[in-house]
Amino acid sequence: MPYNFAINQSQKDRLFADIAIDTDKIVVPQVMVDNWQQTLDLLSELVDTPAALIMRVHQTDIEVFTSSRTQGNPYKKHDKDSLGHGLYCETVIKGGKELHIPNALKDKDWDKNPDIKLGMIAYCGLPLRWPDNSAFGTICMLDNKEHNYSQSFRSLLARFQNGIEANLVTLYQQAKLQLHNQELEQKVQQRTHELAELSGKLIKEIENRTSTETSLEYHKSYDPLTGLPNRINLINSLSTMLEEVNRKEKISVLYLGLRNFKSINDSYGYLIGDKILTILSHRLQHYADENTFIARIAGAEFVIIQAHKPSNNETNKLINKVLNCCNTPFGVADFVITIPSSMGIAQAPIDGIDAAILLQKAGAAMTISKADGSTHSFFNQDTQAAVNLRYQLESHLVDALNKNELSLHYQPFINLKTQKVIGAEALLRWHNPILGNVAPDRFIALAERNGQIIDIGNFVLHTALAQAAKWCRELDQEFKIAINISPLQMRNPRFSEHIADLLTLYQLPPTALELEITEGMLMQDEHLAHNAIQKLQELGIRISLDDFGTGYSSLSYLQKYSFDTLKIDRCFISKLEENEQDRELTKAIIAIGKKLNLEVIAEGVETLEQDAFIRHEECDLGQGYLYGKPITATQFEQKFIHKQEH
Repeated sequence: MPYNFAINQSQKDRLFADIAIDTDKIVVPQVMVDNWQQTLDLLSELVDTPAALIMRVHQTDIEVFTSSRTQGNPYKKHDKDSLGHGLYCETVIKGGKELHIPNALKDKDWDKNPDIKLGMIAYCGLPLRWPDNSAFGTICMLDNKEHNYSQSFRSLLARFQNGIEANLVTLYQQAKLQLHNQELEQKVQQRTHELAELSGKLIKEIENRTSTETSLEYHKSYDPLTGLPNRINLINSLSTMLEEVNRKEKISVLYLGLRNFKSINDSYGYLIGDKILTILSHRLQHYADENTFIARIAGAEFVIIQAHKPSNNETNKLINKVLNCCNTPFGVADFVITIPSSMGIAQAPIDGIDAAILLQKAGAAMTISKADGSTHSFFNQDTQAAVNLRYQLESHLVDALNKNELSLHYQPFINLKTQKVIGAEALLRWHNPILGNVAPDRFIALAERNGQIIDIGNFVLHTALAQAAKWCRELDQEFKIAINISPLQMRNPRFSEHIADLLTLYQLPPTALELEITEGMLMQDEHLAHNAIQKLQELGIRISLDDFGTGYSSLSYLQKYSFDTLKIDRCFISKLEENEQDRELTKAIIAIGKKLNLEVIAEGVETLEQDAFIRHEECDLGQGYLYGKPITATQFEQKFIHKQEH
């Protein structure tokens, strides 16, 4: 990118005021078409609809520009239809808003629509527009059966609409720049022809000197990868905004960071990582105007500052826009990658009027957001204290392994038919002489960020496998041990080989080991997770999908991956007595597991009523305080192992 597009809207209007763009002649590059193709394939799969399309409208006809590669999709790429026949998409373009038709056959306004000839009776579509508000076309979903698309699916379609329109902004800006350069070149040629040779040489020397100075100045103030302003430029611009802000305005500083971005570079390579950063910068630039400034200040960290009215609604609007930019999956090469993000917000004049201090406070708030797994966090009086506490935890965690402060507790799995203990989940515990007992949710994420999770994970594997092997020998029968696995452990290309070596070392059969993974792990890197799961199952190791039912796409993961066990999240079990919806969902999850020949575990069982319910629904295993709390290995032996020996 030779020029920076991170300028406000009024500057853009002045720069290109005399240039008219024929958007119909703008060519969409193949790499962008490939990204759109991946978006449609993902949309069709998530929504379970046979056709997902991007349509492009021309003067007299409308074209299937990109079509999902799904079974039962009758629309082929580059198919065209003339306008004026009342097509679904033509109506969306004319109205400029969403069109949702669950069943055209039941709708007198649509029961003669031309698309019915292709069997498509359900439709949901949104308009796609260029930055000058002219129509590009639509993005839509169609089905050959009645389909009342849910609000979550329509929201997903809207997020993809935003991502594609961000691409159109980039193409439009490039077309303007190209046309502007052509006009400049014509003027230079005309002037050069009129001037004498000596004058031409002088002008050339001045142009070269100006170009060199401009290039040096540009690289001092802008990020070469994304073209966005850098940290120095950000501080200067924020300082200027703070000087000019009046009492009726508020300045919000949003510090945005992509979580675990190093793993993207490690898994896919730096070229893919750079492409993701470039795509995100283009999305963010879509919101740049005279009151909004966007910068990339380091690695996968961006800052957005905006002067606006004091109303909280204005702040929330900006936060939601930025989060939508991050939440939309990134289609790069043959991959569709979802990256979690965290954001911290500081505001002037409430949190200060110094640029560096505001940036530091927004960064501290982002650190808190990363630590608690939230999408965003505002700086407040507790933020700095929380950061200090995190630093304290981190300093003690560094030596926790060497000082033998980490240990494992074991919670039994109960066979609901026989009432026998058939295994246990190994749960990590940390007791520090100064901090006391530290809950896992306070230090696991911290260990993942500072890299300690690999050593801690190996400690858990060695300890739990050795203990399980001992109990198998004492019982003279197989004893299942379940262990939670971190995403960083699975990113090791030799992870399955490492597990195989440990099983050999401790003489434990692979079928006695069950590794628990979460939906969050699958969302971060589906390609890597699929390969790791396949290799582990080939060894005979069981894979459990933990916290099932809490994520919006859990069902799609059952289709993509081969699991052995479903673990119903405790949030459903805890409300069985009082919430009819949770009872029905629990029944449905157990039924799904049975249908797919999966073992189903209900965790968090604490009452006899809950036990009776899951037993009546023929759930396989139970886990919870009703059967036994997490206890030490010695206590577990006395309470469960020795009893079964007799």
